[in-house]
Amino acid sequence: MIEIIIYTLILAGTFFILLAAIGLIRFNDLYSRLHAGTKAPSFGIFLLVLGVSIYFNSPVVYIKGLFIVLFVYLTSPLSAHAIIKSYQDVTKKNKFPDEA
Repeated sequence: MIEIIIYTLILAGTFFILLAAIGLIRFNDLYSRLHAGTKAPSFGIFLLVLGVSIYFNSPVVYIKGLFIVLFVYLTSPLSAHAIIKSYQDVTKKNKFPDEA
């Protein structure tokens, strides 16, 4: 029974990561691509780490999994914000080249 839960979590995690990859290819603008590249993989990695943690069933693995999930959930929005900010700075400079 526990194997079915583990397989389901891992397959669901890979499905969300696959959806994010498809979204990166299919969406047209940067904002949509970043949305697909930050939301779905974060949840997919959470499900993968949860499935692996249940599989190994060790306190050390649970703690490492918690740190992995925290790292992903903290850095994913920050990197997306940095990308958007630099994109806006570049487009603002290209719109008004005479102003510096």
